[in-house]
Order: sequence, then C-alpha cells, then structure tokens
Amino acid sequence: MSATHTDPASPKEDLVEHEQLLIRESIRLLSRGLEPEKAIREMLHLLSELLGLNRGRVVLRDGDALAIRVAYGLTRAEVERGRYAPGEGITGRVMLSGETLIVQDIDDEPGYLARAVERRTLPEGTVSFIALPIIVDRVIFGVLGVHRLRSRQRPLGADLQILHTIAELMGQIFKINQLIEKRTALLKAENSSLKAALQQRSQAKPNWGIIGESPQLVSALDQLEQVATTEATVLLLGESGTGKELFARALHLQSARRDQPFVKVNCAAIPETLFEAELFGHEKGAFTNAHQQRIGRFEQANGGTLFLDEIGDLPLPVQVKLLRVLQERVIERLGGRGEIPVDVRIVAATHQDIMSLVRLGQFRLDLYYRLNVIPIRLPALRERPGDIKLLVRHFVSQLNQRHQRNILITPPALSSLVSYPWPGNIRQLYNVLERIILLSRSDEIDEATADYALITEAQGQPLEALPAPTPSARPESTGETAAPSAIRGYQPVSGDDRAQILAALVQHGSNKSRTAKALNLTLRQLNYRIEVLGIAVPPKPKNNV
Repeated sequence: MSATHTDPASPKEDLVEHEQLLIRESIRLLSRGLEPEKAIREMLHLLSELLGLNRGRVVLRDGDALAIRVAYGLTRAEVERGRYAPGEGITGRVMLSGETLIVQDIDDEPGYLARAVERRTLPEGTVSFIALPIIVDRVIFGVLGVHRLRSRQRPLGADLQILHTIAELMGQIFKINQLIEKRTALLKAENSSLKAALQQRSQAKPNWGIIGESPQLVSALDQLEQVATTEATVLLLGESGTGKELFARALHLQSARRDQPFVKVNCAAIPETLFEAELFGHEKGAFTNAHQQRIGRFEQANGGTLFLDEIGDLPLPVQVKLLRVLQERVIERLGGRGEIPVDVRIVAATHQDIMSLVRLGQFRLDLYYRLNVIPIRLPALRERPGDIKLLVRHFVSQLNQRHQRNILITPPALSSLVSYPWPGNIRQLYNVLERIILLSRSDEIDEATADYALITEAQGQPLEALPAPTPSARPESTGETAAPSAIRGYQPVSGDDRAQILAALVQHGSNKSRTAKALNLTLRQLNYRIEVLGIAVPPKPKNNV
C-alpha cells in the first residue's frame, strides 16, 4: 500500500503567490481610503516582507528640497538624513527626469550618496538600488526607492514590473488624497451651502435609476463618487442583475467626461471572431465583406467612457491587445498601418471571480492588475432587503406609465415581495413586477397575486394567468354554501412556519407528499417553503427488520 504525497510548492510558485497577495492587499489599502502615509507605509512593509525589496522609502518635495516622507525599515535618524537638493543623487535625478534608475551595485556608482542609509548598515555583498517616479496627473510627484540584494531567485524584470504597479497605486493614493483635501477646503469655505449640496446629491441618484438607502449601497455609491472625478480604472464586481451598468453610467455622469460619449460593450455577447473588429474597428478591405471602413468602440468612446461589461468573457488574444491599449493609449484598426491615439476611461464589470479565471489560465494576471485599480462591490438585493420596498414602488410607478395601467400594490403583497430571496436581483424583481402588472385582472396587486407570482417564479413556471384578487371583505351570508375552490389558497411564507413544517416532516417520516397534505399545501408549495426557509429535511427512518 503506497501513500500519496503532495509536492510542496516550488519557490517560484511561492513568489507568484506573494506577488498576488501584495497586489491584492495594496488594492485593498487603496479602496479603504486610509491616510496616504499609513497606506503607503503598509505597502512598503508588504514589499519588504513578501518580496524582499527592503528599506523602502517615498521621497516627496519639501519646499525647495526633497525629503523622505514615508519609509519602512529605516530608523528615525535615517529618515531625517534623507534630504536632497533637486537633481542630487539617484533620487534627485529620478525626480527631475521621471525615468526609472537601477543601480546594479551601490559600491560602484558614484551617484549613489548613501546619505540616508549608510553602507555599513547594509548586508555584505552586492546590493542594488531601484528608484522609480511616482506620477500624479502626468506630473512627477515623488520617488519610490528600495534596496535589492543581488542573490535573489526572482529576476530583476519581475521586481521592476511589480514596483511599477505599486508606484502607480501610490500615485492614485496621492491623487485621491489631493481631491479629498480640495473638497474638504471647499466645504469649509462654503459651509452655508452644504445642506443644499447634500440634498441635490440625494435627489440626483434616482435620476440614474439607483434606488436605495441601505448602508451597503450607500457605501458603494460613496466609493464611486470618491473616484468619479479621477481617471482611475474602475472594476465593478457583483452578481448579475445588481445594476453594474447603472453604476458605470453614474460614474461617467459625475466625471469630467460627462459631456462625452458613454459606450457599452457586452463582452459576453460578441463572437470571438468579431471581438477585434468590434473594439478597434477595421479598414476597408481588411477582410472578406469589409466593404467600408468601420470605427471601433474605442474610437467611438474617445474623450469619454468605455464600459466593458462581463470582462471575464474576453478571449485571451483580445486581452493581449486590450492590455496594450491600456498601457500605450493607442489602437490599430484591422487592416490599418498606423497607430491611432485614444483618450478613454475604462470601467469594467464582471460577476465572475477573476482570480479564479487567472488560476485556470483564462485571464491574464497583468490585465487584471490594470483593471482592478479601484474595485467596487455592488451588494446583492438579498443583502439590502430594506431597499426592496423602494424599488417595488419605483418600478410599479414606472411600469404603470409604460403600459398605461393604474395598478396599486397592497401592503401584504409588498411584504410577500420583500420576503423573497431574489436570486436574480433587481433584474428579476423588475421582470416579475412587469408580468404581474401585464397579467393582473384588477387594479390592485393583493397578497394572493404576489404569492402566486413568486411561487411560479421559484418553480420556473410561466406566469400564464394570475388568480382573481382576494376580496377585501366577506359578503353577508345569503344562506347558500359557496362552492369549494379547486385551487388551494396561496399563503405568504413566514418564518413562524418553520417549526410547524419541520414537526410535520418528522411526524410523517420525511414523506413530503403526506406532509403537504397534512398542512393543506401542494407539494410544490411545500418545496417552495422548505427552500425559502432553509429547512433541512430530516433523513427518512430506516425500516426495522
């Protein structure tokens, strides 16, 4: 008998995992809105602990000089010594030129001053130093510098790539902080108009179709507003039907690009063979049936916002070309010979776990890093039940106008709609309400009508005709016995039913047919309640022999 042994992860695999963890944690720090120095110091800490890029420091302008503002692995005295004149040393040269400088061996480079960190405090052997510019709005804002030991398993190119990404994230942190400081100063100067501005913001949200007051939704909206005026790429995450396109449009409308085009591309709806022509366009004669020139979506969105919905379905060959556009801001039409500059802000969205796709080899990690600068998660409808009433009233009013109806919804019916889990989120809620309004036999949506619609929705049945509305009051007795209904009444599901259903299941040996009959329910009604209430059906008892 042989035992199966799992091979330990290779050092290379460990480094890749550390790199992914570094990026995820850095993006999380960015999205948390921490103070810049606290967030950046934690990034430097991660660079040191995970990748071995030690004694990181960020140098910023301090009057007419340059000074270390944030550091990890440096003593207070070393930080205080880290002051440079413009153009002085490696740090000063990077600040002037905006170019990355790599010192392969600090002992052989006269320009390396060893002012902050003395050579005797560093390990023996070859020590390198890498300095990169931190760019904010195309202006050199600061310098990121780290020490690197030559005896490393990671290639220099891998370290440079990760350092460029971290420098970009730091630039975004400084940019967001500038915007916050500017907004705070403006609010202090115009305190008298704060109430009116808040009311205007509150009134503006329904115009985008974003309805709700739940903390999860407000948090997502606050994140969106915080980055709307920046040029940062935003990745909207959430289940299908949570309103990602509405959020993308809201982001566009709050940005400086609001008067320019907003172009949507559904990556899940385009055949793979047409992706390149759809995104980048083509010249006349580029392929069979290319009878005239066509402008692609990137050019259509020039100056505005391009919304790439379901980005997880983008084919790998197109991912390579999209990455080039994001890096170089130029495109090439199919059959074209020249590069065309484009100025487009990217907003991407997906309901998939992109990192899982990366591990499966279906999505490029470097493209994920480019897209996942500002991730915003949209809450599922079941996470914000308090908003369902607002959405129902909004949609009923909207659908009444659309279909020339005048239908009202009763409070009991509204309670039934709120209690449903809504796996399809807002899109499913809208579709169910539209069917109810179109097929309703009266001007009122009562409890029985709502329950019938929800049960058939859960069972995947078509909503062919709704039952007649339940009378609001019983008629006076006429001495005649009403004929029994052939259809059992549909009662709303209540959490109080859990104990009764479970007791009946136990009493009837987990036989659902007998249990349903005892509770005066159909088998489908019983299964629906078991699913909604999350009841674990007890195992059937074994026959004694």
